[in-house]
Amino acid sequence: MSIALHRFCSTIVWLLLSIGWAAAQGDFIISASGVGGVRLCQPLSVVRDRFPTARDTVIQSESLEKWPAKIVHLTKGENVLFESSWIDTTHIWRASTNSLRYRTKRGYRVGTTLGVLHQRHERLRFSYAEGDIVITLVSENVDFMPDDSTARLFLHRSPTAFDSLDQLPPSTRIQEFVVNGDCPH
Repeated sequence: MSIALHRFCSTIVWLLLSIGWAAAQGDFIISASGVGGVRLCQPLSVVRDRFPTARDTVIQSESLEKWPAKIVHLTKGENVLFESSWIDTTHIWRASTNSLRYRTKRGYRVGTTLGVLHQRHERLRFSYAEGDIVITLVSENVDFMPDDSTARLFLHRSPTAFDSLDQLPPSTRIQEFVVNGDCPH
């Protein structure tokens, strides 16, 4: 093979890998519309198209209702979970991840602190749902759960401790991102 042909082939391979890598980077986004290229309200079956290693699982609520989900195990205990709902078991109603790979459009990842969000003047909304502290990053309409140590600290305080984000220390870290859909069924 001539040197010119070898360089040409090498350049083509490099370009294809670069394009693939760039596309993959775009898929590591969590937004109000979905996670990793899988959109909320799509059929649950599409998860395997994007994540061939996805496994079937079942989620159960406190009221004992059950619904199907798909879980993608990544490395080091990280995962992405796509859930249907007990009302509509065929579409994705909720997606979550605890993976450092995924980021919001503004670049926030698992491990980002409330202090960083406050420094960047992000507006946050607080709720307490089904026994969990949930914080919404308003600018991106993405929810997140604080780290377990912060959650435990506040669960041992009076119920009024949950009235305000001001009660959470700036060292509180994002542990998991969650997005929810409102799918017509």
